Amino acid sequence: MRLLKFAIALLLTGGLTWLLSNPLQFGEKRFPALGHLFNPFTGFWQNADPVPQGEEDLFRLPGLTAPAEVVYDERLVPHIFAENLRDALAVQGFIVAQHRLWQMDIMARRAAGRLSEVLGPATLEIDRRQRRMGLPYAAEQTLATWQESTLGMELLEAYSDGVNAYLRQLSPKDYPLEYKLMGYGPEAWSPLKTALVMKVMAATLCAREDDLEATNSLEQLGREAFDYLFPEYNPKQTPVIPAGTVWNFGPAADSTDQSGAEGLSGFYRSRPLPKPSEFLGSNNWALAGSKTADGAPILCNDPHLELTLPAIWYEVQLHTPEFNAYGVCLPGVPALMIGFNEQVAWGLTNVGQ
Repeated sequence: MRLLKFAIALLLTGGLTWLLSNPLQFGEKRFPALGHLFNPFTGFWQNADPVPQGEEDLFRLPGLTAPAEVVYDERLVPHIFAENLRDALAVQGFIVAQHRLWQMDIMARRAAGRLSEVLGPATLEIDRRQRRMGLPYAAEQTLATWQESTLGMELLEAYSDGVNAYLRQLSPKDYPLEYKLMGYGPEAWSPLKTALVMKVMAATLCAREDDLEATNSLEQLGREAFDYLFPEYNPKQTPVIPAGTVWNFGPAADSTDQSGAEGLSGFYRSRPLPKPSEFLGSNNWALAGSKTADGAPILCNDPHLELTLPAIWYEVQLHTPEFNAYGVCLPGVPALMIGFNEQVAWGLTNVGQ
C-alpha cells in the first residue's frame, strides 16, 4: 500500500511538473508554462522596482566618453547628464530598456510579423497582415535611408549599445515579468528594431486608405457626384478659420433621398485589411506671449492616442554641455519626439495622409 501511495504521489508530482513546465494548447488558445512564472528563484517573486525616488546613478557603460549621471525625481522621471549626445542616447537606451524592455520587444515583433513566435497561433493572422502590408520591408528601407547619414547611424547605434548593455547584465531571474509569463527571453536590440517600432506608430496613425470604397462609390455614383461628395481636400481638415467666417451650427433638415443608401452600404462592409481607429489624431495649438499671463508663448500638444499599459510615451530629460531638452520618447526610439528646451517647444500632430 505504501508503494502504491508513493507511486501515485510520484506520478502526480511528475504530471504537475510537466504541466507547469510546458505551454498548453487548446485549439487556437495557447497558455504559457506557468512553472517559470512561479519559480521562487527566477519567477515573479524576484521582480520589483529597483529604483527608489531621488536616487542618483553613475553610469560607466562601455563606449562612453565619460561617466554619465542619472537622477530620478519624485515621479521616477530620469534626468540624464552626459558629456555628449552620443553618451546621453546610450544611457537613454539603457534606462528605457530597464523600464520598458518587453514593450519595446513586442512592438518590434508586431511590426515584423513575429508575434506568433512567442504568443502562438492566435496572433498568426496579425503577423500575416503585417507582412502583407510590408512593414518589415518598410523598416528595412528606412534603415537604408538612415545609413546614408554617418552621424545618424552613430547615434542610433549608441542607443542600441545602451539597450544591449542592459541586456548583457540580465539573467533569467531579472527578466521583466512578461518574459517570465510568456516563457522566452529578450533579443539583442538594433537600429532595425528601432525602425520597426517607428513603423508601428506610423501604421497606427496613418495606415488607412479608402481605395476599395472609393472605387465602388465612383462606379455607382459617377464622376460628378463622387467629386462633389468626396472632394480631394476634405474641408474638415482646414486648420484655420478665416477671419469673419460665420458658422451656422443649427441642424439642417435632411431631405436626402435614402432609397439607394441600402445598396451603397454593402460596398462598405467588407475590407481586406482593418482600418485604424478614426478617433486617433491630435490637437496642436499655440498662444503668443501677448495672450499669456507671464508674457511667454505656450505650445499645447495633445496627441489623441490609445490608452495602453504601459503608456505609449516615456518621460525623460537629456542634458549635455551643448544640448538640454525635456520631453517624452517612444520606447525603442532614441531622443525626444515631443518636448522643449530653453529656446523652443515642439509637438506632433497627425493631419492625415
